[in-house]
Amino acid sequence: MRPILAALISGFALFAALPALADDIKDGEKVYKTKTCVACHGPRGQRPIQSYPALAGQNEKYMLTQLKDIKSGKRIGSPDPVTGHPFVQGMVDIMHLVDDNDLKLVAKYLAAQDPGKIKPLDPVPTTEELDAGAAAYKSLGCTACHGKDGSKPTTKNYPFLAGLQRDYLVRQMTEMRDKVRVNGQSKLMFGTIKKADDDQIMAVATWLSQIDRNAK
Repeated sequence: MRPILAALISGFALFAALPALADDIKDGEKVYKTKTCVACHGPRGQRPIQSYPALAGQNEKYMLTQLKDIKSGKRIGSPDPVTGHPFVQGMVDIMHLVDDNDLKLVAKYLAAQDPGKIKPLDPVPTTEELDAGAAAYKSLGCTACHGKDGSKPTTKNYPFLAGLQRDYLVRQMTEMRDKVRVNGQSKLMFGTIKKADDDQIMAVATWLSQIDRNAK
């Protein structure tokens, strides 16, 4: 009887927590829409503009860490050649509008969304180019943390990579290789990504950008 009772208690606890989770997601959506996040990352984080990251369906823990690091100034990154400011500057400028609880709610909301559709590349990559990206991803050892195709990271501290924009992926890998981005778990990438040249980074980014997580 004890296992049955324990299961019932666990079930009731989960059921009781569902309304609170729904409220958190709803509150996170409100923060996301009213604090200008939607302007760069698109509706529900699925259709970002330019080379900003798609955030829908990303690991909640990973996102929260990045949001906090941007707010604290730990994550800086390379400058946008158009503006001369770091790509994260737009987020830095609005961080005074949100507190730590807002960041938690936004991360929870975005993590609950379905990943957006992949953005087709022009020109369309050839089979040989995609195969080269998959091979480079495997040979560099990316599978150890991000899974066999970037769609199943081994812990919630690591991001999903499949389906992210190619330009964003290129920038992040290059920043880590050149030790421009050094916050959080980025340091764990140094030993791996330092072996990658520009062509390999482009190949991996091209391949990952065309993997549809919704199709899995």
